[in-house]
Amino acid sequence: MRYQTSTEDGFSLLELLVAIAILSMAVIPMISTQTGALKSTSDLNERLLARIVAENALTELRLSEIPPAPGSINGTEYQAGMEFIWQAEVRNIPQQPLMAISLSVMKMDGRAPLFEINGFRKNR
Repeated sequence: MRYQTSTEDGFSLLELLVAIAILSMAVIPMISTQTGALKSTSDLNERLLARIVAENALTELRLSEIPPAPGSINGTEYQAGMEFIWQAEVRNIPQQPLMAISLSVMKMDGRAPLFEINGFRKNR
């Protein structure tokens, strides 16, 4: 019994290069999508931490024994190893025993607020 051997067993170098090129064209968009997903996750994490900072600062202002003076109040807080700046605007509500508190939280670079919250407390 004789076996015929073929000289065309396997892939040629050119076929391999074409296959790698096609594969790379499919993989690059997937990597780009993953990068975008990681960035979105990071942004959401910062916003979540900013919300925690805002709720903490608003709770402190609402529960303090002495009501805050009307005007602007600033502070910083660390959350999960990140430093945030918060700014509260306090104003009296005319003819009401209430104060309105508007609070916003930013990263240390102070660009756009990551989270904003409003609340009220007794004036006296």
